[in-house]
Amino acid sequence: MRAQVYQEWQPDQDSRPDCILVDLDDDDGRMRVELALIRKTRVTMITIGTRSDEKFKVGLHIERPIRWATMLHTLDLVFGEAAMTASAEPLTEEFSKSVNDLEVLELQPWYDREQSPKEFATGPSVLVLDPDPVVAAQVIHALASSSYRVDRANNIAHAHELMRENRYNCVVLEVDLPGESGIDFCRSIKQMPDKRRSTAVVLLTENRKIEVRLRGSHAGCDAFLCKPFEAGDLLMTLEKFLPNWRLKA
Repeated sequence: MRAQVYQEWQPDQDSRPDCILVDLDDDDGRMRVELALIRKTRVTMITIGTRSDEKFKVGLHIERPIRWATMLHTLDLVFGEAAMTASAEPLTEEFSKSVNDLEVLELQPWYDREQSPKEFATGPSVLVLDPDPVVAAQVIHALASSSYRVDRANNIAHAHELMRENRYNCVVLEVDLPGESGIDFCRSIKQMPDKRRSTAVVLLTENRKIEVRLRGSHAGCDAFLCKPFEAGDLLMTLEKFLPNWRLKA
């Protein structure tokens, strides 16, 4: 159960809302922002849309497609809960599980998994980069047990080398890495000049700060999983980026 809950503004009970969510993809929503800028309203605004427009930049912005985990984290930040608890302290297992369940639920599949399974000669390939040997071993074991082909990078330089030499269906990496952040590495993947830029990137983190999630989203990451996470959450996340498949007999 979340400690912080939100409810819709009731105009007959409160004189004004504490926060307004404005849809910039709607002409009426854009007009509301313009009026707010003119009147210098003190009500906090969060804009929503397929892209942020500098003209209407009034605070935090959430890009479509909307993930409810991002929405809740953004509201927490606005109303102070994130500010009070946004340290780098490890997430509790219960909180982490709730966030990951919501993340997996909100992810849109890249393929129609209702179609007949495609037969692969080998399992989908995944690159894993996590400086924690225990976490890396757990990820590799979960993936290998489900017939994935797994490469583990020893460090960020090794990860860049493996990306240049191979094609991966997905990259699973920690945000906090020595030398270069996982977010920067994600950005470099999404800016590659060939089809490798379409590689799915899953970021792992113990950090609950909304800024980390937003920076990752802007870098092009396809999913976030909070540590500690269950193997099932990771496998279900990867399935979102793959067609229905099975190994050839």
